Amino acid sequence: MTLDPAGDTSDSGERIGAALARVLDRSARDLMARGDDDVEHTLDVIVRGAIRTVPHAEQAGISLVERRGGVQSTAPSSQVVRDLDELQSSLREGPCLDAIWNERRTVVHDMAAAHDRWPRWAVAARERGVGSLIAFQLFATAGSAGALNLYAARPHVFDDDTADTGALFAAQAALVLQGAQRAAGLLVALENRDVIGQAKGILMERFGVGQSAAFAMLVESSQHTNMKLVDVASWLATEAEHRGSKRVPAR
Repeated sequence: MTLDPAGDTSDSGERIGAALARVLDRSARDLMARGDDDVEHTLDVIVRGAIRTVPHAEQAGISLVERRGGVQSTAPSSQVVRDLDELQSSLREGPCLDAIWNERRTVVHDMAAAHDRWPRWAVAARERGVGSLIAFQLFATAGSAGALNLYAARPHVFDDDTADTGALFAAQAALVLQGAQRAAGLLVALENRDVIGQAKGILMERFGVGQSAAFAMLVESSQHTNMKLVDVASWLATEAEHRGSKRVPAR
């Protein structure tokens, strides 16, 4: 599969700004119509918006680094983008990885001249019809990192103006991911609080102690067993549930 020819190069800054405003407005209406918090869909909207708005961008996708170091292809606009993301993960080289770890922005003006930097990945990209690329580092929080990647068939098409416009979409993608991470963290915190509260209740009933004493027992058990407090609480809740299931119902 190859990329389509690049579009008109005469867009002024005003026209780009107007197009960007229209895309963001259309994206917002799309998300409101869905009425949910589907992160994958939101990122897909951002990727499609970048292709429609950033001059010369013909394909796009978001690369996210997983905990084990692999690269997950998120919201790719085509199978080519997915393949190239997965290839970077297996080869451990490529411009998206450099944007994630080393640079805020990686620009490949001519893929034919990128062999020295990424000898295996650059060849694969050219074989798939990629002539130039620009990758933007997404704002990384603890334990996460990513990049928004824009592809074009022709070399030397990404300049400062296109880079500035693409950076706006990268900022939107970063906000979506950060919001999703915070929501996930909040959910985990609530779940942890619930299981700790359940464990405190078990200790209060079993030993006839108050809330403070029950919590102190959990903390002490955590220190002596070298386990996280929530893991101790989870074990205790599971053990109590197991005990309850073994009780013979009263006649």
